[in-house]
Amino acid sequence: MPTLTRRSTLVALSALVTGASIGAPAAAQDAAALINGIANRVLALLKGGASDTERENALSEILRESFDLPAIGRTVLGRHWNVATPEQQEKFITAFERAEVKAYSNRFKEYAGQSLVVGKVTQSSPKELVDARIVQPNGQAIKLVWEVVNGKIVDVTIEGVSMAITRRSDFNSYIQRNGLDGLISELQRRGS
Repeated sequence: MPTLTRRSTLVALSALVTGASIGAPAAAQDAAALINGIANRVLALLKGGASDTERENALSEILRESFDLPAIGRTVLGRHWNVATPEQQEKFITAFERAEVKAYSNRFKEYAGQSLVVGKVTQSSPKELVDARIVQPNGQAIKLVWEVVNGKIVDVTIEGVSMAITRRSDFNSYIQRNGLDGLISELQRRGS
């Protein structure tokens, strides 16, 4: 299955493990606070020396609490969501969550002191777009936009590239070759 580039994967992961922020506009404090809260929880997890299992359990909890997994599932499966049975949809969401947790948990070992600076929050009903930058220790900044709907994250755009749309493209290609059940099996394998 096609994968994200190493840089974009590290950027996505780094975004969750950083903690510095600047004030967001008052009307959008909740969305900015959501992003900062996730970053602070992950950073504490990394600094606390958690075992692989503890890290995976904590990341799974963060993912379920802060990300709209059913909405993300519908987006990343695209047209395949509508033809999937309810059982396939449920299996997909479970396998997708587990595979993401496993991937993030493994990659968090590469944390190297990045910081996250949260900027303005733009209201674009029904979503809020939270601008942020990951600042590398060498000062290089990487632009992020977090898309928040009803208090949950539904997408992250890194340097103009939507992670949900990238996943949809990857998953669609995989499904074309192996079917939806093949994708679910592959995600289950990656999450084990």
